[in-house]
Amino acid sequence: MKTLQSLAALLLVAGTAATATPLLQNGGFEAGLANWTAIDRPNSAGSWFANTGTTTPVSNFSTVGAHGGVGYAVTDQVNPSTHALLQSFNVAPGATSVILTFSMFVNSYADFFPNGGVLDHLTGQPAQFTRVDLLTAGADPFDTGAGVLQNFYFGIDDPATNPHPYTDYTFDITALVAAGGTYQLRFAAVETEFFQHVGVDDVSIDAAFAVPEPGSLALLGLGLGALARTRRRR
Repeated sequence: MKTLQSLAALLLVAGTAATATPLLQNGGFEAGLANWTAIDRPNSAGSWFANTGTTTPVSNFSTVGAHGGVGYAVTDQVNPSTHALLQSFNVAPGATSVILTFSMFVNSYADFFPNGGVLDHLTGQPAQFTRVDLLTAGADPFDTGAGVLQNFYFGIDDPATNPHPYTDYTFDITALVAAGGTYQLRFAAVETEFFQHVGVDDVSIDAAFAVPEPGSLALLGLGLGALARTRRRR
């Protein structure tokens, strides 16, 4: 019994270290839109594009370019549109920390029209906004209801000061995904009033998992060895 108590004490004092695991691929868009899914609602006159310059690829409006590296994703259009950019990711159970980061600008050339957050340019109501959401695995690309686990951005940047620099965003999503499973990260925009260019770059979701440090493993081995010797004597 004393040996078991000693082993328990060793385990209690054993330290752990966290290892970070990236859950997204091509978050810097250096490989274009690879690993991402760009989807547009029917009758949209725009989409998401992989871009490397400082003008939008269709309408030639100015942007600040990439946040890091040379590539970034940006929306562009010639008429009202709704478009989503998504990537699915898997979280193993037991994550101690899951952190979402991204850099984004929203150059809207019309005022903010929320339209109830509905991602649809054909509702008959003005709609001019961008949103960023965490979705369930089975959510529709344009879901704004039960499939949304968390909204991270809803609106536009100040229309009076286009083109905007990037804003860096960081969110702790551990409580939402630590149970494990598959989820979707979505960037989406709808514009009915005039041009809106959403730039996204340097997107990452990093999960940390606790693992025993080498010294802790050595202590555990010593404890197990002592327990085995004690049992042999008995």
